[in-house]
Amino acid sequence: MRTEELINKTITNIFSLVKTEVGGLDIGDCFIEIDNEIIIDIPFGFCEDILIKDLDKDAVSLFADLADYPVYHVNKDNKTVGEIAENYQQQRRTIFNRLRKVLFGQNIAIKDYQPYKVDYRENKLKHIKDRKIIDFLWYDDDSQKGFILLDNSYLITETNIALHGTGLAGLNLYENLNDLINVKGNDYFKLTDKKGIR
Repeated sequence: MRTEELINKTITNIFSLVKTEVGGLDIGDCFIEIDNEIIIDIPFGFCEDILIKDLDKDAVSLFADLADYPVYHVNKDNKTVGEIAENYQQQRRTIFNRLRKVLFGQNIAIKDYQPYKVDYRENKLKHIKDRKIIDFLWYDDDSQKGFILLDNSYLITETNIALHGTGLAGLNLYENLNDLINVKGNDYFKLTDKKGIR
């Protein structure tokens, strides 16, 4: 498939396979489904052709659950771990709690670790599903993957290798071109400029 053939295609699904290694590197691989027909790879830099690839049997759909993420708040009083542990030990030693342990086999719960409030963070992947591709961007550094620009201004790319715990391995997204420029700079190239595509 030619790179310019991506224009006006629709992203119908994205599958991801991320392998983590504690203290080492995380390895991510994305499978972008176009028009419910083919699976492509995001190319490194500019490439005339897009690689068509087979879906790995262990890859999971990132669109399986597009609900917002719950964020649980604990430790309302901002106590240190030492303060919480000391308070718990003091409560465990009371006669009432020792009797409870003997009679019912239950220790008291550490209330400082129970959620007191839940907030929800937006799952931005819902802005990627079923969006049309309007351009492809890349930087001169061909060791980095290019960026697929969608009709709602979101951009997606992937990072194949990242330090463990950074969360960067796999799919990366930017809400708009300004977010990308703030991170990578403005010396990017656009497929529509290079090929004269409108």
